[in-house]
Amino acid sequence: MGAGDDGKKTTRVTTRDRILEAALGLFNDRGPDRVTTAEIARTVGINEGNLYYYFKTKEALLQALFEKLEGDASAFMVKVSANTATDPGIYSDYMRRWFSIIWVHRYIFRDLPGVIATAPSLREPTRALSMGMRLVVDGMLQQMTAANLIDVPVDDVPQLLANVWIVSTYWAVFLSLQEGIDDLRPEHLDWGLKQVASLFKPYLSELGKGELQIMLGRSFALDKAL
Repeated sequence: MGAGDDGKKTTRVTTRDRILEAALGLFNDRGPDRVTTAEIARTVGINEGNLYYYFKTKEALLQALFEKLEGDASAFMVKVSANTATDPGIYSDYMRRWFSIIWVHRYIFRDLPGVIATAPSLREPTRALSMGMRLVVDGMLQQMTAANLIDVPVDDVPQLLANVWIVSTYWAVFLSLQEGIDDLRPEHLDWGLKQVASLFKPYLSELGKGELQIMLGRSFALDKAL
C-alpha cells in the first residue's frame, strides 16, 4: 500500500498480479491449451525465466487463477445465503451476477475438460465449488418461493436444481463442442441466461413472469458496450 498526492491509498500491482491478468486474458481469448508461458511472459513484458520464478508450471498458474474464481464465487455465495430482502428483482440480479462471474472466468467454463487435463489438482476444488453453488441455488429457490415468484413441487426440486446448475455452468462448453463457438462474446452470455431462465418458466407466478421479462430485457451485450 502507498499514498498518492491526494492522500488516498493505492494498491501496488505486482509482477505476479500482472502475470495472472495477462494469463486470464489470453486464456479467455483462446484457451489455456493454445497459450504458451512464453506468450504470457511477452504480454507482461518479462522473460520466461522470470515468469517461472512466480509459477513453476502452467498448472500452478491455473491453480492461482482458480483461487480468484473461488474468491468471486465465495463472495457471491455469502451474499445470496445472507439475503433477507424480499424485492423480487434481487433474484434476477443474482442470476446476472453469477453469469458475470462466468464471463470473467469463461476459459474454465468453456474449456473445463482441458483445464482439468492440464491441472488435475483442480478436479476436487472444482467439484467442491460445484457442490457449494448447488446449495446456494437451493437456498435461492426457497427464497424465491417465499417471495411468491415461483412454486416448485417438492418432487421437481432435485431435478430443477441439477438442471439449473448444469446449464448455468456448462452452457459455454455446449457452445464450444456443439456449435464450434470458442470466441465467447457478451451476446453468448445472453443466450446462456435465456437457457437457464427457460428452466424456471413452468413454475413462475405472474409476478415471477414479469421479473423474468425484465431480466431478459437487460442485454449483457448492451452492458458491455456502455
